[in-house]
Amino acid sequence: MRNLLVLFLFAQLGVQAQEFLEETRMSGPRVFLFAEDFYSRAQVKVKQGAYLLKGYNKDSTYVREYGPDDVHPLYTFRAELMINRTEFDSITFYSTDTIVLRVLRGGKWTEERPYIGKLTLRNNLIYIDAIARCSMEDYLAGVVEAEGGFNGKGSFLQAQAVLARTWLVNNRAKHITDGYHIKDDQSSQAFKGVAHGRNAEAMMKAVLSVQDTVALYNGKPIIGFYHSNSGGQTVLPQDVWSQALPYCRKVVDPFSLKGSKLNWTQTHTWEEWNGYWTRLYVELSKEEWGQFFQKLPTDRQPHWTFGEEKHKLETARRAFKWRSTFVQCEATEAGVVVTGKGFGHGVGMAQQGAMHMAASGFTWQEILDFYFKDLKYDLVNSP
Repeated sequence: MRNLLVLFLFAQLGVQAQEFLEETRMSGPRVFLFAEDFYSRAQVKVKQGAYLLKGYNKDSTYVREYGPDDVHPLYTFRAELMINRTEFDSITFYSTDTIVLRVLRGGKWTEERPYIGKLTLRNNLIYIDAIARCSMEDYLAGVVEAEGGFNGKGSFLQAQAVLARTWLVNNRAKHITDGYHIKDDQSSQAFKGVAHGRNAEAMMKAVLSVQDTVALYNGKPIIGFYHSNSGGQTVLPQDVWSQALPYCRKVVDPFSLKGSKLNWTQTHTWEEWNGYWTRLYVELSKEEWGQFFQKLPTDRQPHWTFGEEKHKLETARRAFKWRSTFVQCEATEAGVVVTGKGFGHGVGMAQQGAMHMAASGFTWQEILDFYFKDLKYDLVNSP
C-alpha cells in the first residue's frame, strides 16, 4: 500500500512526490560508496521509471524531472561534476526505481551497483564522493547479500539480518561528522547496493520477517561479530583483539566442517618467515622451528609462546595473509608449509556453519544462541 501511495504521488505531483521520498523511502543510513578507494570518474544511470535530478552550487540549483517514457541518459562525471557546462558542488538523483553507479578504478570500470532512493555525488578536490540513502529494509537486505553471499537461505539470512541491524544500532553515528553515517566496505558492513542477486527476494523476506529485532545482552545491543568459517572451533574476542565480551563464547563447531572454505594451504620461504619473526626478536634455526611445530597442539591456538613472550596469531595472520589462525606448520628445506582450517578471525557466528544449521532446521535464534550466549532479542524502532 505504501508503494502504491508513493507511485500515485509521484505521478501526480512530480518534484513534490520525489522529495516525498525523504519520508517514505529513505529511513536507512547514509552510506559512503566505493569506500575502499579514491576515484575521479563515475557513471550514473536510472534504469527505468521516473526520477528527479538536482545540482547544487553556491549560485544556483539545477532541477530536472524525467518521466517513465523519457530517454534516460547515461551520465559520466569527472570530479568537476558538470551538467550542461555548469559545474556543481553536488548532484543528487532521486528515484523509486533502480539507480546504478559504477566508478573508474585502475583504468577499468567497476561493476554496476544498484540503489533505490537517493544517490548524491559530491566534489572532493580531485575526487568524487558518492553517498546513497535508501529504505532501512533495502539497506539491510543489501548487507545480508554482501556479507552472507548470494547462496544463503532461510534462518541463516534471518540471523545475518539481526546481526546487521544490531551492528547498525551501535554504529550509525560512526562517520556522522563526515556527512554520512557508515561506509560500504568491511570497515563498516559490506553493502554492494540493494539486494540484486538470484536470491534477492529471499534476502528481503528474511529482513522483513525479523522486523526491527536486535540482539541484546543486559539490555544493550551486542557487537555481533561474524566470520566465514570457524574451521571447527571458534575463538574468544580477547584472543584476537584485546577486549573480552561476556556474550561471546568459544565453541566446537561441527557445522563449519561442511563448509567450502574449510581447508587451505600456504607456503612461505624462509626469508619471508624469518623476516617477520626476527622483527619480533624470535630467532630460530630451521631445525628449531621444526621442533617447535612438532610440539604444537592440534586444536586451535590463539597465540604462540616463545620463552616468556606470547605472540597473537591474529597478528601473524594479517602479516602472512593467512585465511585463519587455525594452523599447523611444517618446516621444509625450502620454507614453511602452513596448513589451515577456516576463514576469518573466528569470533562469533561462522556464516558457513550457520548456513548448515539453517539447512538442518535450526531457527535463527538457535543459530545465534549456539555461537553467542545469554542473549535476548527485542524489537526496537529503526535506528
